Amino acid sequence: MKFLGFLIFVFVFLMAFWCIIFLASVIPYFIYVWFREGKLENDQIPD
Repeated sequence: MKFLGFLIFVFVFLMAFWCIIFLASVIPYFIYVWFREGKLENDQIPD
């Protein structure tokens, strides 16, 4: 049972680790794409 608990711990740790890396790489990319598409500029352009 200790080995099974260790496997579950390692699996959860790796999932969280890859989730953090995924979010840290994808969210800035989406912000960059939104800037390129001009969707964020509508609120920033004065009339």
